[in-house]
Amino acid sequence: MKSLIKIKAAVFLLFVIAGILQACKKDPGNYDYKTLNEAVVEGLDTLYIVDQGEILSIEPKISYLKDQIGDTSNYTYSWLMIRRNGFESGIPELKSSTPKFNVRMTDDLGLYEYALRVTDRKTEVWKEFYFKILISNKTYEGWFVLSEVNGNQSRLDMLSYKENTGKYEHLTNVFDTYKSDFTLKGAPSFVSFFTGTTGVPILNGIKEALVVGTSEMATFLGPDQLEQRPEYDFSIFSENGQNVAIGQNARMEGLKNKVYLWANGRAYSQSTSGVFEIGRMGSAAAPSFESSPFIAYTPQGNAVLFNETASEFVWYPGGYSKYSLRMENERLFKNKIDKNLLFMKYVNYNGGEIFAILKDKTGDKVYLARFTLGEQNYFAEIKNTPIAQAEHFEVSDDFGYVIYNVGNKVYEYDFNLNLNKEVADYGQRKISLLKFQYINTGYLGVINQRYVALNKQLVVCSYDDSNLNSSGVMDLYTVPGINANLIKTDSFTGFGKIVSLTYRWR
Repeated sequence: MKSLIKIKAAVFLLFVIAGILQACKKDPGNYDYKTLNEAVVEGLDTLYIVDQGEILSIEPKISYLKDQIGDTSNYTYSWLMIRRNGFESGIPELKSSTPKFNVRMTDDLGLYEYALRVTDRKTEVWKEFYFKILISNKTYEGWFVLSEVNGNQSRLDMLSYKENTGKYEHLTNVFDTYKSDFTLKGAPSFVSFFTGTTGVPILNGIKEALVVGTSEMATFLGPDQLEQRPEYDFSIFSENGQNVAIGQNARMEGLKNKVYLWANGRAYSQSTSGVFEIGRMGSAAAPSFESSPFIAYTPQGNAVLFNETASEFVWYPGGYSKYSLRMENERLFKNKIDKNLLFMKYVNYNGGEIFAILKDKTGDKVYLARFTLGEQNYFAEIKNTPIAQAEHFEVSDDFGYVIYNVGNKVYEYDFNLNLNKEVADYGQRKISLLKFQYINTGYLGVINQRYVALNKQLVVCSYDDSNLNSSGVMDLYTVPGINANLIKTDSFTGFGKIVSLTYRWR
């Protein structure tokens, strides 16, 4: 039996060796390769930009590897819309079946991926050539700038970004772009854009929000053509059905998934049913407290408020909570601090911290507090600076620099070095706003590097008191490390006294 097994194993081994020797045998090379008659396309750009409703004409030069005449009857031409950029793929939609593309673009605004497929009818061999189409309009993307103009009135301008040039077009009184007779009434308070937030009214099928508020009105605007209708009144975004956003110096800010409103001393957040008040201690039934306009909202959806009634930092837990809670940690300072809050903001510095600038209720001593919801990291007086007279503040995400202005001068304070430095002098002009604008940098893992850069730009707005209508200037700066001078990257003129701004991203 064992001998039989050995014989079978030997035979199997001979077959394996024979197979290996055959595989190593020199290839005689008798293949007969044939060139396929593929299409060659020239003159097809990678990106086309067209206004919604306009006709886009594309006329590429199409030739064929084995067909000098190129009789179009021998081929089929399919112009396919593959998908809208940023969304899951679907079944390609045929937009045209002729050698030339001549189509009125009626799809929603956005960036679409396309392909031109050319198929040889005889062999059924086809080849695709890819490109993109951006369906845009005059107000597709860019900065919305809300200014005060003569007569203590409001004007909304836009710096409309042009993808094909990388430049901005200034649209003065942006409602004129669509020949709208809508007019803002009252002194300017805020303009805010946000998306991806629960409870946002769906206007024209789009769940995105552009809101403008003044001392006399607050309203949503159509997200694409800025139309205003009575039913767009801000009350549609309010849980109690009232327009709670009307008020002098009201503010509305937030991240892509959560927004916060401050108006008339009250703080609000929002859920699927709209905005509701959160400035109550421990219970939704508790009385309202006077809230500071500065709300330090975090990417996690919670926030820190400052109860001005009690001079106390309090914590809003987020979600659908309609009240705030006391903060427990007091390692460096008392949360009931008995000081005036000058400014507060959450920044990404050091993994995410809240920066608060406070001032004694009597005297000119100013302090910087840095903390999280669970830990107090820093508390010290800011000495030997003019910060007690500051009018506007900001904080750098990257370096934790406190940036502020006193009159026409802009300063940068580095708490690590206790170094205060003048970084800009605006001469006879007055400064109306300092801001780092939040812009959502991408969806589905696709990061827009231009948006990343814009998030880091410091916006400084200035004006001349003698000409409120058109003296306003919006400057953008890069804030370098190692306490280097600000680097101006862009400047835009022709505004009023800029009070608020936001960026409409895509």
